Amino acid sequence: MPDPSRSDLPSDTAPERAPTSALDVMHLRAVQPQLLIAVMVALAGLVLLGELPGRPLILHALQKLAHPTVFGLIAIGVLALEQQRMTAARPLWLQYLLALLVATGIGALTELGQLFTHRDPSLRDMLLDARGTTCALAYAAVFDNRCRAGVRPVLRRSASWVIALGMTALILTPLAWTAAGYAQREWRFPILFAPASRLDLLFVGLTSSAPELSRVPGAIARAAQETGLRVPLQSRPYAGVTLDEPSADWRGYRILAVEVGNNGRTDLTLRLRIHDRQHDWTATDRYNGELRLAAGQRRTFEIALADVERGPRGRLLDLGHVAGVSLYRAGPEGPGSFWLHRIALR
Repeated sequence: MPDPSRSDLPSDTAPERAPTSALDVMHLRAVQPQLLIAVMVALAGLVLLGELPGRPLILHALQKLAHPTVFGLIAIGVLALEQQRMTAARPLWLQYLLALLVATGIGALTELGQLFTHRDPSLRDMLLDARGTTCALAYAAVFDNRCRAGVRPVLRRSASWVIALGMTALILTPLAWTAAGYAQREWRFPILFAPASRLDLLFVGLTSSAPELSRVPGAIARAAQETGLRVPLQSRPYAGVTLDEPSADWRGYRILAVEVGNNGRTDLTLRLRIHDRQHDWTATDRYNGELRLAAGQRRTFEIALADVERGPRGRLLDLGHVAGVSLYRAGPEGPGSFWLHRIALR
């Protein structure tokens, strides 16, 4: 008969030992199961009912980071409940697999539950939930004393580290991308927009499609292989582009320069709208300008910031807290698109 106390037995059959690390998941055996369940339900409810606004963009990035964090914690809670079972313990690998499946399943249910709220289910969010559960369970395996027994414990722990760090990198990538966008925005100022890379599109929104860089047509291009932002207009009367969260402090500058191009066969009239943080979302509480482009023309319009400041009726626009710039076609007539090349202060 083999000695059950031998440490070289497979980890699925080795006896449980006392936690050897402050981060060992086995410490959670001391938590009351009712408390674990209550916390898991509260976390799932937070994802189902809680929502941060889409702007500023950093809040949206943090909300997406909350998905893997919440369901990673739920996965650890399921694993802790499994340890507290009074019946014969399941194999260790099966405990981790069940925690992964249950937590991911709860994530799927919360997405389906959004059919009954003001939000829509998202496959992307379900994938974020799965990343979070995988990441949390991989970290748990790194510090789980039971995983250090049996055959090749060093290899298993190394594999857990690789999975955990890989998932961490994936989870943090959107937040890092957003932070890079904010950093570039401040570094480029007083240039507010110049389409050079995908990072430049982070704060740009189009009415009917996602923004993407395109090759500028030869008729209005000023350099070989020049790229710009093509803004589709289609048939919508107010189709256009919005620059969200521009660098807010325009004080000390005199001119807003807007470079646009019209590759169409008909003339184009664009409305320029600029608003500050005090904007009450009425047409008279902002700056409203007009830019006229002939067919086949590319032009830089210069708008005096003194005129922008006097745009709202009954008050001055706060040039220290500018919140948005929009270019759109007011009517349904005209070309099907225009090109936005640059927005800058002078």
